[in-house]
Amino acid sequence: MNLPANFSKGKSPRFEYGERLRWISAQPDTDWGIVIGRFYNYAPHHDNWMWCYLIWLDPHSTSAAWCQVDTAWEEDLEVFDTPNA
Repeated sequence: MNLPANFSKGKSPRFEYGERLRWISAQPDTDWGIVIGRFYNYAPHHDNWMWCYLIWLDPHSTSAAWCQVDTAWEEDLEVFDTPNA
């Protein structure tokens, strides 16, 4: 099996393991957590390969009540300083 022609031409990941990130949102109560993994995946909405991250949600994050880990595309995340909770 051959990899797609443009697979190896991807950019280096923007975020490191252990880095605190949040989802980019116009809402002030977006989810946040730390990077515990990442993988290079095909993004059909861009018709290209992109970085996707595994985020361990902070216990104070809204979705942490029903979800401990989530995934997000790199373009949907930004660095985040933990609020005083």
